[in-house]
Amino acid sequence: MFTKIAVIGTGNIGAWLSQIFNNQNNISFVSISGRNIDVLPRDCDLYIFALKDDIYEIVLQKIPFKMQNSVHTSGALSQNILAPYSENFGVIYPYQSITKAEKSYGLTVLRSYGLIPICIEGSDAIFEDVLFQWANSIFTTVHKITEKQRFSMHLAAVFANNFTNAMYNIAYQIFKENNLDWSLIFPLLENTLAKAETGAPQLFQTGPAIRNDISIMEKQCNALPNEELKTLYQLVSKIIQKK
Repeated sequence: MFTKIAVIGTGNIGAWLSQIFNNQNNISFVSISGRNIDVLPRDCDLYIFALKDDIYEIVLQKIPFKMQNSVHTSGALSQNILAPYSENFGVIYPYQSITKAEKSYGLTVLRSYGLIPICIEGSDAIFEDVLFQWANSIFTTVHKITEKQRFSMHLAAVFANNFTNAMYNIAYQIFKENNLDWSLIFPLLENTLAKAETGAPQLFQTGPAIRNDISIMEKQCNALPNEELKTLYQLVSKIIQKK
């Protein structure tokens, strides 16, 4: 098992992991920024990289020694980016949207890390088993997955979470501009999620697009404040109508 850990990256995931390790009595860890990679200690038994995808190579090339064990936390990058820099390597991918702002707003996802699915890959079966056992000692839900599966999970999350949150913000602005209480929409959102948990979401699609209510769609589209949102409305409506 790993007992001395370095977390490289102080962003959302890096801060989240540091908080977790801080609550583990059998783990000592250091947390450093990717900009300060020159102070990376040589004696850690696991190095966890939680960086922006486009700076991994830049940071890794600055490490002055070959690591024994390392993983990254990216949903989209191959574990093989670590191969030139580490004897054993892999991925620990938390399947959750995590931001530092959650703590500021009193949300609990930063603390309830046991409920977050953790996806594991290893450079070989032996190292993957070691990672899996170690992760199981900390997290409640751990899965072994392939690189293709992880990439697909990440792509699905972009649609289901990132794009959806952007849609939430559009709805928020509409509420705000019309002096509406934002909490009025919560039961609708909760009901949509509850139905999605029971089966294919397309089975529960509602709204003017699926009903082909052309006059309502034109009226709503015309009410939007700019061409960008009107184009978005039309495009998503077409996607719904094709289902």
